[in-house]
Amino acid sequence: MDVERGRSDFCAAASASARAARAERQLVALDAREDAVRAFVCHDADAARRLATYTDMPLGGALIGVKDIITTEAFPTRYGLDDTNPAGRSHDAWCVARARQLGGVILGKTVCTAFAFPRPGPTTNPHDVHRSPGGSSSGSAAAVAAGFVSFAFGTQTAGSTIRPASYCGVVGFKPSFGLLPTEGIEPISPTLDHVGVFAVSPRDTWFLVSAMLLRQPEILAARRPRRVLIPWLPADLPQADGYPERYAALTPVLQAEGIEVDTVDLPVTSADFHSLQQEICYWEAARLLLTSPRMHLVPELVKLLTPYLDSGTTRYVAARRGRQALQTAFDDLAAGYDAVLLPAATGAAPFVTNTGDAVMNRVWTALHVPAITVPLWRSIEGLPLGLQLVGSLGTDRALVETAQWFHERRDAWP
Repeated sequence: MDVERGRSDFCAAASASARAARAERQLVALDAREDAVRAFVCHDADAARRLATYTDMPLGGALIGVKDIITTEAFPTRYGLDDTNPAGRSHDAWCVARARQLGGVILGKTVCTAFAFPRPGPTTNPHDVHRSPGGSSSGSAAAVAAGFVSFAFGTQTAGSTIRPASYCGVVGFKPSFGLLPTEGIEPISPTLDHVGVFAVSPRDTWFLVSAMLLRQPEILAARRPRRVLIPWLPADLPQADGYPERYAALTPVLQAEGIEVDTVDLPVTSADFHSLQQEICYWEAARLLLTSPRMHLVPELVKLLTPYLDSGTTRYVAARRGRQALQTAFDDLAAGYDAVLLPAATGAAPFVTNTGDAVMNRVWTALHVPAITVPLWRSIEGLPLGLQLVGSLGTDRALVETAQWFHERRDAWP
């Protein structure tokens, strides 16, 4: 089933009546489609309907989904586990508390994969229920795509915001590392964990982020880029569903717009794309997760992480030093561009038995730089394909402005 692409930004709905009406439409959509999409572990539509009428605050009337590794006072947290004894209710994580203070309404907890690792959960892709929404922030991406919420919180330790956003045809924004605190989120890899945000437009993602950081949300204008980098990618990176052709076609179209386009090699090797993030993540995750009494529920994860628990520090230290060198090299390269343009995934959403490959996202997570998905294209089967924009560390606002420019022209790209 196709998903409406024309939904307006939340920040465009200035009046209380418009916001209340939006929330009611979303709850009607939830009632109609949640049995098929299964974006939520639990939700409370009645409470959300009551709270969404209080619209005199920056996020007043905004329905929000929260990934199930992010703690909430109103709902239990299961960490993506099929567990009859959930962790119970806890304090609100920082991002949840800030959103609620600004008038946001937590509709419920969205499905994530077990301990945020790639074992598919029950959520389906709103564009095709036989396809995956991606992982691990599967329910958050699907909830926005299906029109159940205006915003959703996810996380990204590898590609868990950028990739699901691409598969589901929404915008996913992973800010620079540390811009949004991870307090109250189940840690997977402390030097890689990021808070991610899903919405229908880049402008809306920044509206939410800026509100949480500044208390007064900023409504960004689109900013036409002056200079972008479309890098050569390692030949062994898998690309399917028309990605290579669409990606290559960007250059002449952008040049026709008067934008300077450079095509150069990245200071990132094939091994960096494939394994840099994993070497850091698995070493850190082994020490955090293997002590959990619930790990017996995910035997494949125990098998994956155990060798890293038994290993020494040599490989981990080498990966940390490699990351530091790459951060400097990439920052030097990217500083001259408004954005580095890359595929957001290796292709369109796979079938539901597979959450997809994060190879297009891992290295940018490891380098801590901001990244955002803009849904630009469709595969031959009509499934979304996203463009990933990456920027230098700390250029979040400018990157989102550039992403908004691409978003507003999303029907014009070949």
